[in-house]
Amino acid sequence: MGFPREIQSDSGTSFTSFLSMEFFDRFGIKVTHSSVHHPQSNPVERFHRTIKRMLKVLLFESGQDWEKNLLATLPALRTITHDSTGFSPALLVHGKNLRTPEVLLYEHWVRPQEEDSTVTEYIFDLINRMRHCQELAVTTMTETRDKRKTWYDKNAVKREFRVEELVLVLATSEPNKMAVQWTGPGVIESQLSESNYIVRMEGKKDKTQIYHINLLKPYHQRLERVNLLVNGGEENQERETMELTIPYPVSDPNIYDFERIKADSPLEGRLSPTEI
Repeated sequence: MGFPREIQSDSGTSFTSFLSMEFFDRFGIKVTHSSVHHPQSNPVERFHRTIKRMLKVLLFESGQDWEKNLLATLPALRTITHDSTGFSPALLVHGKNLRTPEVLLYEHWVRPQEEDSTVTEYIFDLINRMRHCQELAVTTMTETRDKRKTWYDKNAVKREFRVEELVLVLATSEPNKMAVQWTGPGVIESQLSESNYIVRMEGKKDKTQIYHINLLKPYHQRLERVNLLVNGGEENQERETMELTIPYPVSDPNIYDFERIKADSPLEGRLSPTEI
């Protein structure tokens, strides 16, 4: 508790301002920055996205303000069992599950017996239970991570960008469905790791940002003019595009020799003049 040793942020202005940097430096707090719009690299941002999804469902059903539904959302997330750990967050932090309405109803009907133990026995039992749950949670997280990595690598394609290469950046927040999904082009300034790059956006002075490789794609500039190159006479001589003449059918019946067409037809002599 107290001042943290390290803070991870997505380069938000509340963490990159001069006042914040002065505060971090004075109290010895290390700041690490993750790529923007990539919650997989920041567990807190991933948790925020989960909260937003739950609040959207509650707002759709009740129509109330999200502040009124937040107090009901947080206990639900703290008492639910997570797939990654196999335990609820409340059990890993406090050593026991919180008393939910289901627990209150169970106690009303079953009336479990109260444990008769001393304070010392309760404390040691709580410490051992928390340690055992945390060890199992770490083991489950490792197995789950390896399993997800195996499935992800089956369809994953290794990509990389070079310095000074032009790229497009995925627009994560779209004002409407018809908006452009990619913005840019931007220029790769440097590579921080296998998956993170510093990108400078064109037209914005000193505007650089860290992006994950999943948010980038190569920018292919459209050719403005196509020239024909011929190897005759002079090598690599540029030749202007020649105007092609395309014959179109003429509607004037006088230019066709119908007598010759009838003579060459295999039906000549088999049809009467009226049928012809």
